[in-house]
Amino acid sequence: ITAKRMISGLVLKYLNGNVLSYGEAIKPPARLKLVLSDGTSVSFSQNTCRVTLGRWLDPYTDKIFYESRLLDIDHLVPLKYSWDRGAHSWTSKKRRQFSNDPINLFAVEKSVNRQKSASGPAEWLPPNIKFRCQYIIRFQRVVKLYGLNQSAAELQLINQAQRQYYK
Repeated sequence: ITAKRMISGLVLKYLNGNVLSYGEAIKPPARLKLVLSDGTSVSFSQNTCRVTLGRWLDPYTDKIFYESRLLDIDHLVPLKYSWDRGAHSWTSKKRRQFSNDPINLFAVEKSVNRQKSASGPAEWLPPNIKFRCQYIIRFQRVVKLYGLNQSAAELQLINQAQRQYYK
């Protein structure tokens, strides 16, 4: 089974109309905790079901956002990336844990999240140059924590990028 087929067969969960995660793996409280903890002065919709306003700093762009509709909740290590490097053999419980782990989630600008797609640091780095080294370190920490498998060639590219931005 491919990642695309697995993901397309699930009921996907959304925030502001954007797919967040494997349907089986996302818990609204995890998203809400992230949106609330990463933001300040958070306001809810009239029915209190949706965060609408607040103040969020996107580490990928170093921009401040005040409207939640401009943001996505990004998986630092993308779901497809993890699937291709070992998550396909995980239990549902481990996939849920990965999908909801706060160390793997960021509130980021939608368009930048779309640019990143399912890429790792060998193919994509945040536009905020000051965050690139931290991004690589955090990415690799999640990869190691979850025992994902990266090829020697990929690791070489990631290490080169890290040396370039390490100051």
